[in-house]
Amino acid sequence: MIRMGKKFFVFYVILCIYAFSNNVKKIRSGESHTLILLGNGKIYGFGWNESGQVINGNSKNYKKIVEIKGVESIVDIDVGDIHSVALRKDGIVFTWGNDFSGQLGSPDYKNFHLPVIVRMKNGEILKDIIKVAAGWDFSVALKKDGTVWTWGENKYGQLGDGTYKNKYYPVCVKGPKGIGYLQNIVDIKAGAYHVLALSKDGTVWAWGDNQFGQLGDGSFISKKYPVKVKNFSGNGELSDIVKIECGAFHSCAINKNSEVLMWGKNMKGQLGNGTYEDRNLPVFVKNEEGKGHLKEIVDISLGRNHTIALNKNGEIFVWGSNKYGQLGNEILKSSPFPVRVYLNGKPLNKIVKISAGGAFNVVLNQKEELYFWGANRVFIKGSEINPFPLKIAKF
Repeated sequence: MIRMGKKFFVFYVILCIYAFSNNVKKIRSGESHTLILLGNGKIYGFGWNESGQVINGNSKNYKKIVEIKGVESIVDIDVGDIHSVALRKDGIVFTWGNDFSGQLGSPDYKNFHLPVIVRMKNGEILKDIIKVAAGWDFSVALKKDGTVWTWGENKYGQLGDGTYKNKYYPVCVKGPKGIGYLQNIVDIKAGAYHVLALSKDGTVWAWGDNQFGQLGDGSFISKKYPVKVKNFSGNGELSDIVKIECGAFHSCAINKNSEVLMWGKNMKGQLGNGTYEDRNLPVFVKNEEGKGHLKEIVDISLGRNHTIALNKNGEIFVWGSNKYGQLGNEILKSSPFPVRVYLNGKPLNKIVKISAGGAFNVVLNQKEELYFWGANRVFIKGSEINPFPLKIAKF
């Protein structure tokens, strides 16, 4: 096992001295970078920045938390593979980072190290947005009228416009079978090449890549139009859902009973149902003992091949791949069941925010202390491993 030596702790010390007067509203992590949204509308970030996905006007990787300049009054954020998206309170969307597939909404198809405003094909500013999401190389936005808009890479139909052509400008997601437009949506999430959309009636729509069953419609066929996610029996629609989330190739929903259902890729046990088989229909995540269902879950976040969940008591559970220590232990073996993360021999608790990156996790506790564990390439070029929670900042 690779452990972090003392010589690497210098930048962690720098992180730990950071303090901010406004509480943390949201944390979102990509393959190797993280953004943090504060209650005052400011964004901070750290990690890999070679395409400008963290920004501050250069390609320097950030081993300490920096304020993202050029954006303010932000109310929502998300992070793709190597790009970032932010929503200002007036409903205007900003993007930065890699744009080789048009995911920034710019016709230039080049990296941007400073935020750009997303515009329509005719040059008008995209407006009236209330939520944003980011896939690996595409972006998604939810309008206040309940319609969904997408732009960027489209080779699996993840833009939902009925084509497989990349778009550098937003297009409206069409309805099932290409009839009309998808409506009445209240939340959106994006995976590597697929999208989930939560309808106000508690059902879930999905489109895009489906090679691992991540659309949950009972097939392994990709879809260029939205389809309904089915229930665990496949005989009806998944219903009574209050929260959705996407990993790279797996998907998740929390129902009104605070139970977790997952579907898609499961090679590392990231579905948490005790198996390593891909599923094209939702399955319930089991509890620690592998009996019954994991319950009382209030938040969840999905990485490339692992999952982290937060319950109402501030306790966290992780499952799936542990190749880089993302399960919080030095065993470095995958787990198809939820396991607890320990700090100094005791379960890590009093957590209020969670975020899963590609192969790492970032969590915030009640004292607004930020902890990190997993693949250490976020801070150090290479693949160092830090399998134990390490305090990296205090807000």
